[in-house]
Amino acid sequence: MAVAHGAHRVVRVFTVEQGNDMYKLSGLDAGFLYNETERCPQHVSSVQIMELPEGVDEDTFIDGLKALFQSRLHLVPYLTNRLVETPFLADHPVWVRDTEFDIDRHIYRRDVPAPGGRAELEAAVAAIHEERLDRRRPLWRTVVLCGLEDGRIAYYSGAHHACLDGMAGQAATMTLMDNTEEPREVAPPAADFLTPNQPSLTDLFVAAWENITAFQIRQVAGALDNVETAIRLQRRMLDPNAGFGAMAEQAPWTRFNAPVERGRGYAIAEMDLAAVKAAGKRHGAKLNDVFLAICGGGLRRYLGRTGELPERSLIAGCPVSLRKPGDASMNNQVTMMQVRLGTDQPDPTARIQTILESSAIAKDVTADLAGVFESDPAAWGMPLAMRAAASVMEVGGTANAMPPAFNVVVSNVPGPRETLYSNGARMLTHYPVSIPAHGLGVNITVQSYVDTLYVGITACAKALPDAGTLRDDLVAEYEALCGAFFEKEASPALADPTPLPVVRRKPVEMPPAEAA
Repeated sequence: MAVAHGAHRVVRVFTVEQGNDMYKLSGLDAGFLYNETERCPQHVSSVQIMELPEGVDEDTFIDGLKALFQSRLHLVPYLTNRLVETPFLADHPVWVRDTEFDIDRHIYRRDVPAPGGRAELEAAVAAIHEERLDRRRPLWRTVVLCGLEDGRIAYYSGAHHACLDGMAGQAATMTLMDNTEEPREVAPPAADFLTPNQPSLTDLFVAAWENITAFQIRQVAGALDNVETAIRLQRRMLDPNAGFGAMAEQAPWTRFNAPVERGRGYAIAEMDLAAVKAAGKRHGAKLNDVFLAICGGGLRRYLGRTGELPERSLIAGCPVSLRKPGDASMNNQVTMMQVRLGTDQPDPTARIQTILESSAIAKDVTADLAGVFESDPAAWGMPLAMRAAASVMEVGGTANAMPPAFNVVVSNVPGPRETLYSNGARMLTHYPVSIPAHGLGVNITVQSYVDTLYVGITACAKALPDAGTLRDDLVAEYEALCGAFFEKEASPALADPTPLPVVRRKPVEMPPAEAA
């Protein structure tokens, strides 16, 4: 299937314009490489169920998809970048072009067992997500999952977290896809695209010296910021009405907070975006606060059923984007804040109030610390030291001996608001797949797409052997919380109040063919 071209509309999304030079990973990006172990792969993904163009078979479609990607490689830097280590692990690695790039290594087919329903899709995604990416090649893959019900396919679109964060991942999705069935035309690559740029040992040592020196200079230049931050924190400690909230607390221990094994569990759900926003409006809360309340209520149900619910509230680690508006560069720009989930509160209203108060304090503390946040730390031997620490944690099982700072990771990533297409196929879903880690065996992430929230629970199969049960508990909490608020929002003045969509909690069929 040839890649079709529509109107002559040239699109250039990314702010990282690469020539033929190497460029160094930031300390934050490289940290995901250093923390990666056999049991803790550090890649993230999205699962997009796609409706094939009429009359196109799966193999023909995959050939066309490869051709489409090939025509856009130059728009997304990580697609053709591979890692080169600094000698002796003296400093962070660099990205260089993979001059032996082969699209067949990165886009390939796997068949989902019959009947190809939701349970089979979840199991297939969990199995793929266990597999580490090959560091000798660019750190991404798009696995085309075939054999789904209704003749549909799905993409497992994954990349190493060293390449991007959630917001950059959304930008990559929108660059590689289109908002019409017919693929758009893009600007051609530069003449030197994919020409060799292998750095010499001298190049790598000079780059390391420059990077570490630049970090030291930034530290000196930022001394005033450090003083100002210390003053703000001192004022916060002395203010009885301020405090540090969950940011200064030790989370209670749960079975999620243990060393992880290689096996993965995965479960998905959908929630209506308008329903969650309506629930938030009722309490003066944002969408993220309501989703945290849904997670808190779901975790309370799950742990309470087995008698494992701690008396103190569970704490969520919530990634916070530091990106400026319009910045779609391919890197990581995030920090983490800690929020109480109100799992000690049986009343949903009290739970969401706990989350609102805890979230407000966490945001204030994060803002106080923003002046000293360093996304690019560097020091001689840092890669070696960090990799050694990750190995010790894995081999020694030190997660059991370390008190958890938080119990689960809960992340909210805004996604595309318009329907997207890939090689003529319509994208129907946008489920996230994330990273369990030692001491943090459960990750709950939500991504929006058009008018729906897509939830993905990614877990260590030992810490959470029944991810589908936790998913059912989250959905039950969503129905209870958002359904009640829809009833309260309805009034005679509303001629056609929007009904709450019912999300089924049993293993379900794939969405009907006419669903968007």
